Parts: sequence; structure tokens; C-alpha cells
Amino acid sequence: MAARYVRRAEPVSLTPDELDFEHDPVTRVVPGVPVWAWIRFPASSELVAGEAFGWTSRAVQVSWTDGGMRRVTWVWASAVRRRTDEVRKTALGERIVKNGDGDTGPGAAADAG
Repeated sequence: MAARYVRRAEPVSLTPDELDFEHDPVTRVVPGVPVWAWIRFPASSELVAGEAFGWTSRAVQVSWTDGGMRRVTWVWASAVRRRTDEVRKTALGERIVKNGDGDTGPGAAADAG
């Protein structure tokens, strides 16, 4: 009996023009920040549990596992929420501030206040 594999459509990522890395540089972190993210596919959208390893002021690079396959795509920051932050309803990029130590990361906003 031959195994049948159904290939899922690729996620719809932001375009290079939308990302505009030349004017909006990427912040990278390791390990990634656990997030919930709305991922767009050609015929639907899906809320996934993933990790953010990079972001700009407007977009987030999300990595997640889909059917055993690791996927990575860029989505608008407004489509992403921290998995450990159920109370606040702001996007990841909106909580990034620069504290006195020059730290700019998702946790900097909490550390700065």
C-alpha cells in the first residue's frame, strides 16, 4: 500500500516591498519568543503557536510546525501576540521600547518601567 501525501499550500508571506528592510531593519533574538500568530494561506488563515525570531517595527518573522514540517514566514506585527501575555492586547512590535541599557527587545518594555 502506497502512502499518500497531501501537500499543503504555502503560507502567504509579506513581500520584500512590504518588509522594506533597507528602511526598517530586523531585530533578531535567540531563543525565539513564544507567540500566537495568524498565518495567511491562499484560501484561509490559521492561528498557530509559533516563535518569533526576528521583527521590524511593522512585521514579525514567525516559525512554527505544521504537519511535522517546520515553516517560517513574515506576517504583520498586528497579527502576532505573545503566548504568555493573555492580558495585554497590543502587538509584539508595539511593546518594544529602548531602556537605559540600550536593550531593545520584547522584554525591554517590562524591564524599563
